[in-house]
Amino acid sequence: MERLAGAFRLLGDPGRLRLVAALFDDHELAVGALAAAARLSETATSQQLRILHNARVVGRRRIGRQVLYRLNGGDTRAIARTALHRAALRTSSKSKDPVVTYIITEPCIDVKDKSCVEVCPVDCIHETNRMLVIDPEECIDCGACEPECPVEAIFPEDAVPDKWQPFIRINYAHAEGVEAVNALVDQQIADNPPPPIADRRG
Repeated sequence: MERLAGAFRLLGDPGRLRLVAALFDDHELAVGALAAAARLSETATSQQLRILHNARVVGRRRIGRQVLYRLNGGDTRAIARTALHRAALRTSSKSKDPVVTYIITEPCIDVKDKSCVEVCPVDCIHETNRMLVIDPEECIDCGACEPECPVEAIFPEDAVPDKWQPFIRINYAHAEGVEAVNALVDQQIADNPPPPIADRRG
């Protein structure tokens, strides 16, 4: 977990993330080309490359007076590739590949067990008045939350039962703010009251 946390910290800087992305596909580039790709000054690029090199994310070799950088294998490369691929799917109008996030559904209402929060590596699960929701823009589709839910409220988006399809909209509404989620949840409860749970839901 500490190793993975370190990889996420390294990728938390947009400049470093762009440098890693520029070195995908086994590219080997000099500082000038990397600076242009990352939209950084050469000085800033050298500083960020030093951090990445010290963390063994990139390797380097010298040819005459020029230093070429390449991307090493490891967690940072794998996480960056997965995240950037997912972002490309979300933004490409031509992509036909489905983007599957996870959705929290009715059984979570007035339960809000936070076992899922504890295992989420990117803190994409948020608490609202009566349930937890997953922000699809933050979810990395890792699936860690699904087996941890004691009431089986979490489903991949493309596997949400028909009766709980409105919860897809409820989770996506997190981008509009907690109050938007609360309003949709209240409406869903009014339209389709969930079964009672002793000491929790009347």
